Amino acid sequence: MNSRREYILLICILLLGIAVRIIKFNDPAFALDTVAFSRLGKNLIEYCRYNFGENYNMGVFFPPGYPFFIGLFNLAVKDLFVSAKLVSFVSSSITIILSYFVGKELYDKESGLFAAFVYALYPVILIVSVDTYSDVLFYFFLLLSIYLFLISLRRNNYFISVLFGVSVAASYLTRPEGQFLLLLPLLQVFGVFNERLFFNRKYLLKLVSIFVVFGIIIFPYMLFLKNYTGKFSPTGKANISILLGELSDEAEYHEVVNAPDNLYDRKAFALTGDKTQLEGWNREANRSLKDYIFKDPLAFAKRYQKNVLREIKTLNKLLIPIALPFFFAFFNKELFRKRTRLIFIMFPLLFFLIYPIFIIIEKQTLVIVVFLIFFSCGGFPNARHVFSDLTAYYGLENNRALQLAGRNIKHIMIAVLALSSLIYLKYSSFDKVERAGEHEAAGLYLKEKVPAEYEELNVMAAKPYVNYYSGARFTMLPYASSADVIRFGRINNVDFIVIDERFLGKWESYNELMEMHRHSDEVELFYEGRSDKLIRLFRIRKQIIR
Repeated sequence: MNSRREYILLICILLLGIAVRIIKFNDPAFALDTVAFSRLGKNLIEYCRYNFGENYNMGVFFPPGYPFFIGLFNLAVKDLFVSAKLVSFVSSSITIILSYFVGKELYDKESGLFAAFVYALYPVILIVSVDTYSDVLFYFFLLLSIYLFLISLRRNNYFISVLFGVSVAASYLTRPEGQFLLLLPLLQVFGVFNERLFFNRKYLLKLVSIFVVFGIIIFPYMLFLKNYTGKFSPTGKANISILLGELSDEAEYHEVVNAPDNLYDRKAFALTGDKTQLEGWNREANRSLKDYIFKDPLAFAKRYQKNVLREIKTLNKLLIPIALPFFFAFFNKELFRKRTRLIFIMFPLLFFLIYPIFIIIEKQTLVIVVFLIFFSCGGFPNARHVFSDLTAYYGLENNRALQLAGRNIKHIMIAVLALSSLIYLKYSSFDKVERAGEHEAAGLYLKEKVPAEYEELNVMAAKPYVNYYSGARFTMLPYASSADVIRFGRINNVDFIVIDERFLGKWESYNELMEMHRHSDEVELFYEGRSDKLIRLFRIRKQIIR
């Protein structure tokens, strides 16, 4: 393949990827993460503070990488929701090109083009590419880090090693899994990616420089987590992850938090004994991973086994678009002669073993598929040869139908990817989030009727949608009686309380909360809306007239 044709094909793939992302761009995907990421980003860039939430800072739960870029984009766009989608759109589009270079580095030009094509059209990647989550930005830094590492193996260049350290730090600050990329230079010290194993002292200096750069960049965030959790921790998600793990049986995240028995809400949002904090978000109570695993090893083992089966089921569905090239990749006789290809088996296996410890989230397991895409791209160039060998082995080389399939096997792979993408995009329930129209109307009403500066008002709610549209601060609503809710609101200097049917309709105290103005003279009904579902805003009286 000559260079001119190669780059023309790459440009065509890039334009195709951008076109389908533009078509998907206006899909309304507006969830809790959207609000948290965008408000954290605005506060970080415009006010130099990384916080959103009064009784629990959402910045502890959400790393600052994605919010940082949202805040930067918002300086020009002036729309947080659009800025969040643009960050995903731009990073995903650039990653199409990056995919080509990674695939080319691992195998050859044809494999690189196929990797770019798969990343451009792979259905779930396409969905999150215009979504308001941090995933595709993480994939960009993930692949950038791996590409820089592959380059560093060929070039004895400290500058590339420093860039690798910066990229790994950026991936970690986008998603905690990024920290595992530090395994690459650590393994290289022992020659794992060379032709033979040996201790490489020269690379030891590079390893030190990488860790120093990584440590310097992430230290402010680590210190930030230390101030909230009381200990140095690689993530602020530990408490909720362990809680979700305890509550899960063989269910996914959304099945746990939206279960009819309402167990998650009762566990996470119940008040502590002194009724000053929420149980699941109590910064003074750090759940122990050691106790989670070893307190009842048999129960943990059963839960882990069920999660593994759930993960396999999820991956089987996600791998359908690349099933053929993935299968053919294993028939490459020189598959692991180039040991860098082990990266794309080692990391999927690592994450495959880690994720079932807590709970299986389809969007989370997508990172395993991203690695396997690049492993499978090696099965594309030699597909015809492998198909011919397989038919000959089984004595079917004279079958005309199989001969036709063999001649067109590459076209079949492309057709399977395109068709599965169309089917998945049309029928999949992945990331289907209903837009809470009544919350938007309530937020805009509050902003109009009570003019206030940005984050001057404090609104307590189960979900921060009214806060987003009104520009108010956010306090999490406790799972409690109306009297305790009002008392908790006063402790946190709340101005308004949001009670809604959509998110609170299954709570045991829902009816009492919806009528709290009739049970207490400490609050007054400020707003009632029914655009989609019933929602009421209650104002906490500053002075009670008795």
